[in-house]
Amino acid sequence: MTRRKIIGASLFFALFGAMATLPPLILLFRFDGFIAGLPVATLFLFGLWVFLVIGAAWFGYVLPRDEPHQPPGEEHR
Repeated sequence: MTRRKIIGASLFFALFGAMATLPPLILLFRFDGFIAGLPVATLFLFGLWVFLVIGAAWFGYVLPRDEPHQPPGEEHR
């Protein structure tokens, strides 16, 4: 993938994370269900958080580093 596509994907990933925490989606889990003694909404939020942290780490690994701009004729130090 090109750098431009990866940056676009990371922007979409961040917007997805922001949208997933908004009340309309969280209210889908507004019932008294429990999994392993924990409310489903809590598991959703922590699962989303773990997914976003792992995704951000992956994007940080995949994106190439920016090299400072060197004017022509100057050597790399």
